[in-house]
Amino acid sequence: MKLLYASQDRILLYLLKASLDDKQIQTFFKNEQPPLAGEIPPTIAWPELWVMDDSQFARAQQCIQAELIKRSDVKNAWQCPECQEKLEGQFESCWNCGHLRGQNSTERN
Repeated sequence: MKLLYASQDRILLYLLKASLDDKQIQTFFKNEQPPLAGEIPPTIAWPELWVMDDSQFARAQQCIQAELIKRSDVKNAWQCPECQEKLEGQFESCWNCGHLRGQNSTERN
């Protein structure tokens, strides 16, 4: 058993676990419930996602990195200043009007 990822964001951990489950990588949680007040500092007992089979650890790490990158792209969503279309973070140009991300509205291709 090896520790894959720890975070105070339990929802993120559940999503990562579901993604790994889809890939037949068995995982489990430790510290799923936060400690009671005064027992230990919460940062020491953040929820953790562990892989059960050490031979799947490297593959599980790659899957988690891919998921985290995908989720960071969602956080970097943007709106086209030309046509106001809302776009996901991985796109560098607007599918609707072709406007390039970061380009001023007056600078057209």
